[in-house]
Amino acid sequence: MNGLELKELRKDTNTTQLELAEYLGYQINGLPNRSMIARFENGHAKINTRVAMLCKLFFETKKSIV
Repeated sequence: MNGLELKELRKDTNTTQLELAEYLGYQINGLPNRSMIARFENGHAKINTRVAMLCKLFFETKKSIV
């Protein structure tokens, strides 16, 4: 998964960067931090295999609920 694919999945499911950051556990001072999601989407950070698997699970679950 690359940043563009992540962004498309997120937009297709009407998911905010903040919501995804909370699910993945990216936090600063105990609050969800969307900056890591933005870094993934803009190509400033590589999405590792585990994060990609968690994202796919998140989006599959979200699509099945809707």
